[in-house]
Amino acid sequence: MKKIITGIGLLTLVACGGYSDEQSTAAEEMCNCMDADAFGDFDINYFECDTEMKGKYGTEVFEEGSWLEALEDKCPDLATKLNEQEG
Repeated sequence: MKKIITGIGLLTLVACGGYSDEQSTAAEEMCNCMDADAFGDFDINYFECDTEMKGKYGTEVFEEGSWLEALEDKCPDLATKLNEQEG
């Protein structure tokens, strides 16, 4: 019985920690889109890239905690700039 309870606890921790492969891929694409600087303005670039990513991936990819974690890992400059704008 202890093994079952321990196994369930470990699965919960693994499922809740970190970001998914799909989030990693989406974050990389977001970074590349922002690096392209298509419009020469951060806000417009972010709006366009965000709209493109949200049209391509499901809403679960953009869960607040893990999505931001993926962005911080893949393109820390973008994550820092987003955090500065929120504050």
